[in-house]
Amino acid sequence: MIIAILILIVALLIYLTLEYSLLIPPVKNGLPILMYHKILQDKNDGLTVSTDKLEKHFQYLQKKGYTPISFKELQKFQTGQLKLPKKPIILTFDDGYQNNYDFALPLLQKFNFKATIFLPVYYIGKVNEWDKEHDPIMNYDTIKKCSETGLIEFGLHSYKHQSYKEMTLKEMKNDLQQCITNLNKNNIDYVKVLAYPYGAFPKKNIVKKEKMKDIFKQTNITFALRIKNRINKLPIIDVYETKRIDIKGTYSFFEFKTKVKKGRTKMF
Repeated sequence: MIIAILILIVALLIYLTLEYSLLIPPVKNGLPILMYHKILQDKNDGLTVSTDKLEKHFQYLQKKGYTPISFKELQKFQTGQLKLPKKPIILTFDDGYQNNYDFALPLLQKFNFKATIFLPVYYIGKVNEWDKEHDPIMNYDTIKKCSETGLIEFGLHSYKHQSYKEMTLKEMKNDLQQCITNLNKNNIDYVKVLAYPYGAFPKKNIVKKEKMKDIFKQTNITFALRIKNRINKLPIIDVYETKRIDIKGTYSFFEFKTKVKKGRTKMF
């Protein structure tokens, strides 16, 4: 009987470890970077988190002593100019949806949390045509209003939300230049941080990947963000493969907490 119970307990622990990384220890002195997209009042799906759920996330982060920081601060830490808080975290929102201004910003202000929004620059003031949908993207005036709060910084999400895995090196260089030219022309304050659209870049083509990183250095890109569902060890060694953790509206609160602590829910 005792043996059967022990076998059951071991099997349960194995299952929970495989499904929820139960026995995987958190990264010490790490930096979780959370990735959100749309924020709406009463909807949760793969790209959308409801306002109630987002507020619950923020309450948890505050309760557990996390301090949201900016990429400007992270860069200063990387160069030895700044000491980070005890439990730093970065909140990111992809695509620059108008709903980020309508629903995420008020919660950021309520908790006094910083965040970074990544813009597909061509679509500023338009809609998310890359998804064949009609969700409004912030216009330049709204972007400036966000910047004026002191809580939101803006980064790059390519020019037309195109995959860096599929681009040639020349197209990558042109893409970055188009982003920079248009943001400068419209007097937008931004950081030279790139979030790869779809998390895609030439991972397996080592030669192309290294040449891409050379372009980033020449363009003064400070970080490029992939989707890896892992927590970054500090200081970040490969800044052009900085890892993010995707946060979906379909995740349970337990899954969210697990991701913040460990970067992933499943072991594999």
